[in-house]
Amino acid sequence: MVVICTAGNRRPLARRPTAVRTVLRLVVVAALLPVGVVGCASGGQPSAGSTGTVSGVVLSAPSCPVERVASPCPPRIVAGADVVATRGDTTAGHVRSGADGRFRLQLPAGDYTVTARQVGGIGSSASATVAVSAGSVVTVTLTVDSGIR
Repeated sequence: MVVICTAGNRRPLARRPTAVRTVLRLVVVAALLPVGVVGCASGGQPSAGSTGTVSGVVLSAPSCPVERVASPCPPRIVAGADVVATRGDTTAGHVRSGADGRFRLQLPAGDYTVTARQVGGIGSSASATVAVSAGSVVTVTLTVDSGIR
């Protein structure tokens, strides 16, 4: 702690020589700097307690030119799809789906549009609107068009 005392027979700070005032100012600034750094440490990022998670998988369908009842043709996973969460015109998160087509985004609580875009191929996309609550996990399945007809 820095204490500046002007009582007694000491000269007031305003009358001290310039070098002494400069040093005292630097000491005060150095003492207050950690307070400013701690106050700005979050850098605008949400705290862990105010975020939720959007978890999901990106699939592609149809995956067969002709689908028959006796021969199921389930959707295929899409690895490396671009997944973007937007809030209005602002991008809040971006990730690529893994080899298993899965993705995970941690976002501040709020409403988002999550869009998956298939990279390569016909580059189709699929979107879903989600409401993220603090501490919760929202699960979505985004199915892009494979282009098979």
